[in-house]
Amino acid sequence: MSAKPDDRPDIQADYVDQVRQQWEQIFPGLETGSVDIVARINRIAQIVQSRSDTVLADNGITRAEFDMLSLLARTGRPMAPTELATELLISGAGATKRIKKLRDAELVKRDNNPQDGRGALVQMTPKARDLLRPILESVLHFEAALLSVLEPPAAGELAMNLRALLVGLEPNPDASRPAR
Repeated sequence: MSAKPDDRPDIQADYVDQVRQQWEQIFPGLETGSVDIVARINRIAQIVQSRSDTVLADNGITRAEFDMLSLLARTGRPMAPTELATELLISGAGATKRIKKLRDAELVKRDNNPQDGRGALVQMTPKARDLLRPILESVLHFEAALLSVLEPPAAGELAMNLRALLVGLEPNPDASRPAR
């Protein structure tokens, strides 16, 4: 699984290569090949998140707010707080906190669920919809710039491989077998 940079002189060593070398010094012979993928995914995610959080902050919004507004915009319908929490992979308390902040900013409204008197439904306001597009355009421009280091065929192949990995990791509610 390992593709060390010394195997290909045109590939520059990165942080993960250093990590693997350090583990090899501490525990010689330990198979660390999975680090080539998992650690790079984690490190890339941290770098992208940090830098895109700056893009969002420049637009006056947090990642948490952007994620919730994006979900509401994409579904195009009111959603229950528990459904928002499930889709965003956050706790119910985390969803409640985000909803309150967005409601206070008049970006979402929370109404009683007509099918369940105890429940609520959250939906975007027109103000949020007006704010969301230019913010999304900023984020997409930023992401395209990040990916410009990859040639289009390599980017396409990477996208397909990451999709295959994600499909294998995401829970499938229709499957009778547990997720791997």
